[in-house]
Amino acid sequence: MNKMSKTKMLSFYVEGPDWGHTVFLNPELFDDERSQMFEAATLAIEKQMKESDELNLGPILLVRKSKAAKKEAMVNAFLCLVNIGQYVLAENLRENFKKSSGQDLSQDKNGYSYE
Repeated sequence: MNKMSKTKMLSFYVEGPDWGHTVFLNPELFDDERSQMFEAATLAIEKQMKESDELNLGPILLVRKSKAAKKEAMVNAFLCLVNIGQYVLAENLRENFKKSSGQDLSQDKNGYSYE
């Protein structure tokens, strides 16, 4: 019998405007930390959509490696919605944010800032 090594799943805490979720992902599936943070944010949106009738979502999601971590990534929620095929929600978010701020979320090529 072969001994298979278990991959340690990474946990991330993702915060929306009035919700937060802990999500887990396999780090071996992603090339870099940016991809991990982006996927964590995307998974959290999917989780929130399953748990709530309404999705309260701002332009930015905060992602930390734990609920208590000080360092956090800001992830573009528009890109996460596009990633899961929620094009109408993504476009509504983009339009509303552009009206209020003058910035177009779809022009964000990185989709991520980590501080």
